[in-house]
Formats: sequence, C-alpha cells, structure tokens
Amino acid sequence: MKKTTSKNEQLTRRTDNAELFTDSLGHNTEPTAPVTLQRLLRLRREREIDSSVRGRNDVTSLHSSEPLISYKYDPSLARNEKVAVTVKTTLQLHKNDRQEEQAKRPNPDVFGREAARSYVYGFVGAFALSHDRFNWTLSEAEWTFSALEPYAIDVWKNKMGLAGANYVWLINMDSGEVTFCRDPWLSQSHTVQFSADGKRLLVVSSGFDAVIEFNTETGQVLWRWFAWDNGYNRSKLGHYVVRSRKESEALKTEGREVLLVDDPSKYEFGVPTRLCPAHLNSAQYDNDGKILVSLFHQGAGLVIDKATGAACEAITGLINPHKFSRLKRGGYCISDTRRGKLIFLDENYLRTGELALAGAPGIERSPLLSEFLQNATELKEDLFACVDIHRNTLWLVDVKRRRYRGIKFPVEWSMHDVASLRPAHQLRISRLIGTALGRVAAFRREIKVIHHFSPDGREITTLALDTQGRNKDLDVKM
Repeated sequence: MKKTTSKNEQLTRRTDNAELFTDSLGHNTEPTAPVTLQRLLRLRREREIDSSVRGRNDVTSLHSSEPLISYKYDPSLARNEKVAVTVKTTLQLHKNDRQEEQAKRPNPDVFGREAARSYVYGFVGAFALSHDRFNWTLSEAEWTFSALEPYAIDVWKNKMGLAGANYVWLINMDSGEVTFCRDPWLSQSHTVQFSADGKRLLVVSSGFDAVIEFNTETGQVLWRWFAWDNGYNRSKLGHYVVRSRKESEALKTEGREVLLVDDPSKYEFGVPTRLCPAHLNSAQYDNDGKILVSLFHQGAGLVIDKATGAACEAITGLINPHKFSRLKRGGYCISDTRRGKLIFLDENYLRTGELALAGAPGIERSPLLSEFLQNATELKEDLFACVDIHRNTLWLVDVKRRRYRGIKFPVEWSMHDVASLRPAHQLRISRLIGTALGRVAAFRREIKVIHHFSPDGREITTLALDTQGRNKDLDVKM
C-alpha cells in the first residue's frame, strides 16, 4: 500500500505539502472537522491479507466482471435525456497516428507525448440522446460553441465553469460576465467541478500534476495540492520532476536525472504527458473533505485528505485510468482506460464489479492500439454515458436494468467528457453564444471543414480534413 506520508500518524495532521489560502474576505478554507484516512488504510491492509489467504487467482470472490454485450441492447434507452459534450479537438486520427508510432518505440507502455504541443480549437455542444449518430456537420446539436481545447464544463445555479487548455472560466449565465480563474500552475485543465454549495471550484491541472481549488466569487486560489510534492515525483522513464531547487540539487548529488520546474511560465503548455510523473487527469469532490484523483501513469485512484494534504491509493493496478468519481447511490467508479473497463467500488473502495467493452462492435483503430475508455459520467442514478474513443461511440448503459445503447460520433472527434445539464441551463448557455462565447460551423462535401469564431463573429481559425480525416499541413504533432 503506497502512502504519500512516511508515518501513519501524519494522516491526521496538516502537512506542508498542501497549500491553504484565505479568500478575499479572510475566510480560512480548511474544513471544520479534520478527516483521516486511517480507516481506508486499515481496510486496504485487511483486503490484501484476505486476498493472500484466498489466493491470487480467486478473482470471482472479490468482484464480478461482465462484458457490455452481455447486457440487453435497448434501442429506446435514454432517448429523453440531453447532455453537453466536450470535444477537445477534431484531430483524433492524428493522435492515433502518433500513438501507433509510439507503440513501435522503446517503453511503449509509457503513454503520451514526449514534446509539448500548442493548443488547438475544439468545441462544446448540446445534444439530445434521441439520435443514433452525431454527424460532422453538427446538425443534431441544439447549440455549439468554440473553445480552445475544452476538456470539461460544470454548472451550479447561474454559473458555468469551463476548463480547457491553460484556462478556467467562471461565466455568469445571466449576464455573460466572465471571471478568469488565474494560476501560473494551470495547464491542461482536464476536469472542473463545483462544490455542493457552489462556493468553490475544483480543477485538475494535468500539465503540472496539480489539483487547484478556486473561490467562485473572486476566482482566487483557495487550495493547491501537487503530486510532485507528495511522493509522486519520479516518472515512468526514471527521471524526477520537482518544484524545489534544493530538492533538485539533492537528487542530482545522488546521481539522479532531474527536471526542475520551479517556474511554470517556462512551460507554456505544461510538462509533456510522457515526462510527467503522474499526469493527474481528474479531480472530483467526495464526502467529508476528501478529493478523488486519477493518476494516469500509476494506474491508480487516489484519495486526498484536503485538511492534511495526506493521500493514499484507493485502487491500483489499472492502465491509464480516468475520472475517479462518487456514485449517486453511494460507492465509486473509475475508468480502467486502456483495458476498456468501468470499475465499480463500494464505500470502502473495494471492487464490487466491472463492465468491459471487449467484444463490443464498431472498433475503428489499428491493432497496435488498445481499448480506450475515456471518461464515464453518471447522468442519473445507474445510467452512465461512457466515451469509447476507438469505437467513436458514446455508450449509454443502465447498470441496474442491464441495458445499453450506442451513439456513434465522427472518428475525427476527440471527445473528452459528458455533462448532464438541466433544460434551464441548456437554454441559458445557448443565449451566451454570440455574446460571451463564439460559434462553430462545420461542413462536409469532398472534405470536412470546421470554422471557429470569436464571440463578436470574427473567424479565429479554420481546419480542413481530407478524405482520410487528416490535415496534411498540420504543424502540430498530436
């Protein structure tokens, strides 16, 4: 069991590795009651002992695994639901090409880019799930808006949080006023979530392996947590990444290779995924002051005690997971991405079951590439929307009734996340397009073209894809 503090008792007191801030009113953001991870550690130890007694091959005694196709296909499933999807780029095929090349090189299991790239434009769109396919032309979309590499959105009352590239925006959906959440350590903002009371906004900064919390009134930073400062500073390639010059020098005297990142402004696009020690790619609120984080390279789901900064791994053994989150009925789920599985856990973080994509129809990828289940979102109790990149399918799954249905989307779309929005929120966002948010227009003739516009109607950029879904003049290696 890996812990990010050296002694168990450190889990019950504040450490120097979590940065606590006061807001503009002088309010301390520390929870009123400290929360420990002692119980989780004990349960994990008990489970490990129990597993060793049962034997490693006794998997069925711990949890069940079912293929998605063992469920009943239901053509009527979730047709009354509406969602917003984030499509971070329309260059997924370029990304597949780069991953195929990487699969042939040394250390192919260390996933991600070796060199940082500039950000590109994508879009956010609202879709009714009554369709069986989302087309390139966006004809099924109720609205779309352009954004620089958008990853996620969330809403709370009259506020919308939009995260992407190197920014987080708080948008008043009534006035259109935008509050910019600024932090030099913000890069590749993969997830965004409002706290239950709407006073705080939680963001993961994948480019710097950080979790950052903002005040939703001011946009100021309230709290930070860095994986590099909490035991996750060695990359899968063997080098270390640190923020402290003193720590860097100490490691170098031991003969270690070190990347010192003490000035984030020198890394405009963050540390490349393959060089990052953890590549945190989601952060979600749990109960009682805990934060749930997925660690891409470690293959783990992490639970952070916000009061102390201490953390421990709640689930391990995954391959490049995404989106560790709490379920509406209690318990948790996390995507075991490159195994193509959605894992379910109980309140004690013990596995209760898993749903596997293997065998599902519609694969559109090279044999060199693995499954890739991106984020899975619970739209309402027991109904999930699962983004399957290499089948370019949004799977809708009712785990209680054991039913499923798929919606195809263009193979060029790099769909990242799905959000469930109420009709009132959908309407409010639609009114912002053309004022606070820019439009998108997509066309398909001999080639595929997508235009991105600023809020005032100026064209920002145009992307044209050939009949193979690629842009031969692209100067960005995806």
